[in-house]
Amino acid sequence: MNGAQRELRFRCCERKNVRTTFFRNLLGTALTLLIAFAACGADRNVSRIVSMNLCTDSMLFELVSADRIVSVTYLSRDPNLSFFHAQAAKLHTNRGHVEEIISFDPELVVTDSTTLPFARRLLENLGIRVMTFEHANNSYEYRTNLRRLAAAVGAAERANAIIEQIESDHATPIESTPVRALLYQPNGFAPGTATLMSDIMTRAGYANVAGELGFEFGGFIALESILTLAPAAVIFSARESVQPSLAEAQLSHPALRRYLYEAPDAVRPVHVSVPEHLWTCAGSFNQRAIDLLRRARR
Repeated sequence: MNGAQRELRFRCCERKNVRTTFFRNLLGTALTLLIAFAACGADRNVSRIVSMNLCTDSMLFELVSADRIVSVTYLSRDPNLSFFHAQAAKLHTNRGHVEEIISFDPELVVTDSTTLPFARRLLENLGIRVMTFEHANNSYEYRTNLRRLAAAVGAAERANAIIEQIESDHATPIESTPVRALLYQPNGFAPGTATLMSDIMTRAGYANVAGELGFEFGGFIALESILTLAPAAVIFSARESVQPSLAEAQLSHPALRRYLYEAPDAVRPVHVSVPEHLWTCAGSFNQRAIDLLRRARR
């Protein structure tokens, strides 16, 4: 066999190997897709879901019918914290204890990364499927979490509808200059710029002045500092309390009330209250907080 013949034979073998590798890869991809589609079909039948976190409670209520949810956290029954408190009142609740979760015989447990790793590992070691989500501090992170949960419970169509509506709402920009605003909470706490509440403020046309103090996730602000910051708006989270706590008492301090109601027009800020359950967790219901804040702008 001369050199030319050996070269021709080598190239023929090389092309054959390429074709073989291609078809093997194609077959592998096809099998992967078949498995994925089969898994999606099975996920629609997940009917015993337990949530161990307030915000994963909310995502479940947005995606699936209540008859597929076995238990949610006790916090979801609090109308101050949960937009879905009425639905939660009809379900079993839990406090995140492993023995509680096991008693519900769940097919799927959903929670967030603040849940004790030991509890998550113990559930997984018992053969229970656990999905952990990072807390959503903005709309993008919420949509990412929603898509992931929807894929696990066979609710992609519902998630897509929610996300399309959110993106449609985002498409309506605020054309004027953002209003400098302070979000002031019990104990003088001010959520920072990396929080869900700040993200909602931004989408409503406000600039969170906590950023001027370097607060990323939040910090405490004395009453005197509010005068120094001179925000054009002060925003509160509204709660229904039979007996206000000491932490909440600061919100009705005489000096703050004088500033909000009696200061000269030139320096008196707009003040607006947003029901706390509209922005404790990320969700499609955040748009109600945005609409409320937009109406209060001047």
